[in-house]
Parts: sequence; structure tokens; C-alpha cells
Amino acid sequence: MADTRSLDDWLDYISQQHAQVIDMGLDRFNRVLHRLKLENPAPTVITVAGTNGKGSTCRMIEALLLHGGYRVGSTLSPHIWRFNERIRLHGNEASDEEICNAFGAIDSARGDVTLTYFEFSALAALYCIAKEHMDVAILEIGLGGRLDAFNAIDPDIAVITSIGLDHQAFLGETRDAIGAEKAGILRSGQHVVLGQEMPASVMQRCEALSLQPRCWGAEFSSVCDIEQGTWQLTRQGHSMYEIPLTAIAPHNIALACETVADMVALDLQLIAQCSTLYIPGRMDIRRTKDRKWVLDVCHNPDGARFFLRELASRKLSPAYFVCAMLTGKDHQGFYQSVIDATGTHVPWLFVDSYGDREMTAGTLAETLGKGEWTAQNMQQALSLAHERTQKGDVIVIFGSFSAVEQCTWLAS
Repeated sequence: MADTRSLDDWLDYISQQHAQVIDMGLDRFNRVLHRLKLENPAPTVITVAGTNGKGSTCRMIEALLLHGGYRVGSTLSPHIWRFNERIRLHGNEASDEEICNAFGAIDSARGDVTLTYFEFSALAALYCIAKEHMDVAILEIGLGGRLDAFNAIDPDIAVITSIGLDHQAFLGETRDAIGAEKAGILRSGQHVVLGQEMPASVMQRCEALSLQPRCWGAEFSSVCDIEQGTWQLTRQGHSMYEIPLTAIAPHNIALACETVADMVALDLQLIAQCSTLYIPGRMDIRRTKDRKWVLDVCHNPDGARFFLRELASRKLSPAYFVCAMLTGKDHQGFYQSVIDATGTHVPWLFVDSYGDREMTAGTLAETLGKGEWTAQNMQQALSLAHERTQKGDVIVIFGSFSAVEQCTWLAS
């Protein structure tokens, strides 16, 4: 008899199949991967790791390849409003039916092997991509690199966007330690693209594998011209392109261009066209109720610094911050990074976050010594931010995926 479970039914089911939300390691995943024969989901596989900037880089790679005529399947993690955001086929979100069919196949194949929510999700993405006979699979690493589920696939191209302090409980306490984990996606013979300020551990891994990575700041670079509202893409041996600033960070566009340079004929028109794509929750600017609302999922000190530099390059000066964060994050470091960039004059409101590592607004405020800066919920916080600002002001909602997820009326 046909399985009639809805996508919501399946998501509830897969969230209950393993005792731990995060359980690093590839043994269980590999067993089911091999049973489903998904080791080679596409002729070309691109894996993207990094602390920040992965989602934007993946989407830009996808856009360039689609314009180049390739059949492309890609992943994003986590989703914001709909699970379907995690699996993209031909540039569109996978349908409920496609995802449910994938979950059914995985559940039948796994036998007594327990899988985490993310492992189910990753296998579903690989299943959908393989079923569509894609030319290229773009896989966004969810956590770390070496032990992430997608690292069971041997990529032809590896990208590491950035290395910063995040998920230290799983990845290590230093940038070098975290870099070593991220560098676990590297294989000998790969084409490798590296973002800015890579720690020594990443470069040492490249040397050990006799790789010749193409590095931001050496083989290619991106430099903003704030006054002109443009940025320059420079690639070794090629003409410099001057490109209008869009919502996507030039650094991540440059990474994507270098990743596909051997596959797509890059030119100014193509890069400028692809860089206008919309990505939910990443420098996501909404203009409504006479304000500019900027939604961003940045959630660690490096991510905050990067995000605020990008805001400044677009001449956007925050007038109000609305923030929700998860437990286990560097709350003080995040807050201090924002204060260092914007000063203490910009008011804040904290709201509850939701999910496996949820944190109340009160706890976050007390952690930062700002006990009075709380709102009952996101709706109240946005209303208060609107009341306390002026026409044309910029209101920033950030700190976690949960913060952006709660902004449903801005998303509509």
C-alpha cells in the first residue's frame, strides 16, 4: 500500500529516530548511503564548507552553473521557513512529493540503522539529486567538515569559505583546530578554492595532499568601492571586472566565480546578473512600513563583523537591533563585535529563540548584563523597533536562524 504520510508527518518521524540531535561520525550514514547506491550522486560534486558564507556561496555557484547550461542539484542547511529550502533541483525547491518519496526510500533501506534528522535530510538531498540525473551536485556542509554527513561523498571541487570560532564543543577551541576539521573535505587531485584568512592548518592539509589551492587575496580577490557602490573582481591572468554591489557579499561571489571558472565562461554581464539573486536570511533587505528591515542569520563574532562590514559598504547604518540567539554560542563575543562596529548608541531588543538549543530573551539579556532589553515575542519587538525609529531607518534582525524564522510577516 502506498505511503500517504505528508511532509510534516515525515519530518516529525525523522526527528524521533535517533537519540542525539547531533551525533558526529559517518559510519551509520555510510551504511545507508551504500545500500541506496548514492556514493556518486552526480558526475561532478562540489562541496562547500566554512564557518560563514556557505549558503550564499552555494547559491551563487548554482546560479552561475544554471546559466552555463548545467543541470544542477544543490543543498542548503538549515532551512528558515520551509524544509523544502534544503533541497534544490534545477534552481527550484524540491516538492513535498519528491522529498516524501526520498524519505520513504531511505526508511526502507536503513533497516535497524538509526539516523539523525540531518542525516535523513542529507540522504534525501542526495536521493533527489541522483534521481534527477544532475550534471553537478552542490553540497553545503552543515557542521565542520571531516565528520559531516556530506563528507561521505568524494567531491571533485572543494570550497572553504571562512574559518571562525563557532561550534567549539564539536570542532575545537581555536581557528587552527576548526580549520583542520573543515579541511577534512579535501582530497588529493581536487580543484580547491579558499576564502580569506585561512589558518595554517588548512594550508598544511593542502600541502600534505599536494594540492594547489586558489586563494582569495592571491589568485583572486574582491575589493569594494563604497563611494561608487561597486566592487572589483580580480582574477589571475584575467581582466578586472567592476560589478554593482548587491545583497550577496563580493567575497562569496568571488569564491563562486573561482569555483566554476573552468566550467563556465565568466563575463561581467553573467556575474552581475547572477549576483542579483535573492537568498532568504542573508543580507535580506525588506522595505515596508517606511523602514528598511535587514534579516541576517549571522550568529557568531566573525559572522557579525562580516555582516556589519557588508552593511557599511552599502551605506546602511543600523538604527535598531532585534536579536535572538541559541545556547552554546559566544553571546558576549557576538554582542561586543556589534558594539565595536556600531557603537553603544544603537538600541537592542532580545527575543526568545526556538529549537533544540533555544534560549529565552531574559537569559540572553542577563548573560549580557542588559536585563531590561527584552520583548515578549518577535511581533512585539518589531512593533517597538518601528515605533522607536524614523522613516527610512534600518532595523536589523539577526543572531540565529531562529530570529529570521520568526519574522513571518516580513517574509510574506
